[in-house]
Amino acid sequence: MTTAARRRITPERPPHPWPARLAVALLCGGSIAALLADLYGVAPMHAVFWLVSVPAMAVLALLPALPGVGADLRARIRVGAVAGALGTLGYDLARIPFALAGLRVFAPVETYGILVADASASSALTTTLGWLYHLSNGVTFGIAYAVLAARRPWPWGVGWGLLLETVAILGPFATRYGLSGHPVPIVIAYGAHVCYGWPVGRLAQNLDATDAALRRMGRHSVAVILVLAVAAVVLWHRPWQVSAPERAAAALSRGGPPVTVVRVDRFRPEWLRIRTGGCVLVDNRSARSYATPAGTVPARARGTLCFDRPGVYRIRLGTHPYSGGFVYVDAG
Repeated sequence: MTTAARRRITPERPPHPWPARLAVALLCGGSIAALLADLYGVAPMHAVFWLVSVPAMAVLALLPALPGVGADLRARIRVGAVAGALGTLGYDLARIPFALAGLRVFAPVETYGILVADASASSALTTTLGWLYHLSNGVTFGIAYAVLAARRPWPWGVGWGLLLETVAILGPFATRYGLSGHPVPIVIAYGAHVCYGWPVGRLAQNLDATDAALRRMGRHSVAVILVLAVAAVVLWHRPWQVSAPERAAAALSRGGPPVTVVRVDRFRPEWLRIRTGGCVLVDNRSARSYATPAGTVPARARGTLCFDRPGVYRIRLGTHPYSGGFVYVDAG
């Protein structure tokens, strides 16, 4: 069946009233609210995530099933969710070549899970939580775009993606993650947001045809797609796994500062989190001594690295891109 014929059979629905659409778009902001609250010093990310983000996403999931919600708004939510998931996939695929080249473009995602779990060190669990939070942002941004701008030409979707990145660059996100004054990662981020906005714009432009295709796939097609996306993240990162160095680091850190174990030239766990003015302990089990801007780590001994300013610190123990690890320093 041609697109024209499909449109004659399934004509465009009358747009839902603006107040309801704006309310849903505001509800979509519940996911990113957790990160924004932490970035702007309003409240810790873990508190806002569990008290605001999770309830907001639960309401979004239930909204299309409520009897008072019109067909147009249900279609916008359904299509926006799938478009956001596919846009997130495009966004991440566009950054993989740069990650393989050694640029740590996925580092912020790793921190999201640490902040959500309120953990002092990274693990497979925090990594899983970080990527699930990243997915939730992509999905909710897709829904927000669809409820506000569905049926607009697809370049509007690209503009939406670029707007999201611009807000990040102009806010404290860029300072925290060291993007300010570094054009290469900023250009990569904008390019990746084009790859997010393009599928979002295309699917939302053809809202009725996209929704009809989803319905042909089954009544619960959107739920199935999102559950498969979550399952893929969980199976990829396997949050139930704990490595031997991570167990050793956890045992050493009980009652003291966070600890990482170095067997060759990498942190295990890779991320440690402290407050401003705090220190981390590096248990160096290799035969090499490492000099870092935060302090020296002697061979076959333990070294202390201290930090007096908030931010994300890349601690290198070698020349290859994945040597060493990161220290996340909270403000105050």
